[in-house]
Amino acid sequence: MDQIRLIASDIDGTLTDAQGEIPEFTRRVLTVLSERLPVVLVTGFNPWPAKRFLERMGPRVCAILQNGVFVWEDGHASERRMVDAVVAREAAELLLARGYVPLVYGADDVTRYVPHMEGMTMVSPLIARRHYQPYWAVDSLDDLFAVPPVQLSVCDTEERVRAIHPLLAGLFGEKAYVVLQPQPGRESWLEVNHPQARKAVALLDFAARRGVAPEQIFYSGDSLNDLEVMQQVGFPVAVANALPEIKALAWRQSGPNTAEGVAHLLNELFALGLTPA
Repeated sequence: MDQIRLIASDIDGTLTDAQGEIPEFTRRVLTVLSERLPVVLVTGFNPWPAKRFLERMGPRVCAILQNGVFVWEDGHASERRMVDAVVAREAAELLLARGYVPLVYGADDVTRYVPHMEGMTMVSPLIARRHYQPYWAVDSLDDLFAVPPVQLSVCDTEERVRAIHPLLAGLFGEKAYVVLQPQPGRESWLEVNHPQARKAVALLDFAARRGVAPEQIFYSGDSLNDLEVMQQVGFPVAVANALPEIKALAWRQSGPNTAEGVAHLLNELFALGLTPA
């Protein structure tokens, strides 16, 4: 596949298995490919969970984190595109008034939140699962913004994030990028970002610095935060478990994330000859 000069992929729901981990065969495929051409993981994850995956990859694998807030190269994150503090505070006020729990990721890499019983359904298991990441319960709106915000997000049921998305998206217009990530039957996300903290913007910038054109990029994804990327790259791939909007844009469809579909497709396209353990 000489036409492909850069491999990029979403992580959660695309490369991860049913346990939320990147399996060994997928890791091997990406590591081998990174010896041939640039490989970049493009994810909504913040640096804490993303580092767990990156530490198991070869040193050449890069990442775009929090939908374009950070770029991870050479073992550290750079290029913070931080949400406007006034926008984030206004969003937090609205969410709290409606029984949601805004999660504010701060410039000190700590996530602060004001507990609210109705909005903790998905937040409590998230915090328990991410024991390696600092989450601080605080008492007030002012405490949420003790340091400058990087991103504001909501982790809740699909129904609840879909319900609040039009309100926030309509409120901020071009002052913020409000991205919806619905996951049927799973924790779903709504994020309020800097207007340029977008997967597509960060990935195309990353590619341009390496002399790679959009039509030379392979990208695999599954959810709505992958939509802009799928529309702009030459080789968009949807995993079998992707949302219909993603499948509609796909050049190829791989097997599901639970069967390491992307790894098997890449192994075939590049004739790597690797076999699962």
